[in-house]
Amino acid sequence: MPRVRVSPPEQFLFSMERAVGISDVNFARHLNSVAMVNILHEARLQFLASMGFTEGNIYGLGMVVTDLAVEYRAESFANDLLIIDVGVSGLNRYGFDIGMQVTNSALETNVCNAKMGIVFFDFDKHQIAQVPGAFKARLGLSEAKVA
Repeated sequence: MPRVRVSPPEQFLFSMERAVGISDVNFARHLNSVAMVNILHEARLQFLASMGFTEGNIYGLGMVVTDLAVEYRAESFANDLLIIDVGVSGLNRYGFDIGMQVTNSALETNVCNAKMGIVFFDFDKHQIAQVPGAFKARLGLSEAKVA
C-alpha cells in the first residue's frame, strides 16, 4: 500500500508552539501518534480562537472534521519544542482543508505534515451548511478560489 503524502498549504496563517510532554511519548520513547493527533486538534482550535471563533460557533455555524491525514516524517521526543504552522486550502462550497506543518524547533526537522478536511454544519438543522461568506472574507479567500 502506498504511503500517504500530505503537502503543507502554500501560506501559513497561524503558528503555535507546544512542548512534547512525558505523557506524549510511547514505549519507544518518541512522540506517539495519538498524542500528535491531539496536538493537531489543539492547533486547529487555537487557530480558530486566534480569529475569535470556536468550532461550535463560526458565524452561527459549527465545524465538523470529515477526514484527517498525517504524514509522519521524523521522530520527536519528550521536552522537544514543536512549532505547528497552520493554513487553509481546498476551499469548496461547504468547507476547506486545514493544513499543518509540525517542526521540531531545536533540530529544524519536519516532524509531520497533516491535513484535516472540514465542513460547516448547522447543528440546529443537523445538516451541512455553506461556508459563510464573512468567514471566507476573514481568511482573504475570494469566490474565484472556491472549487
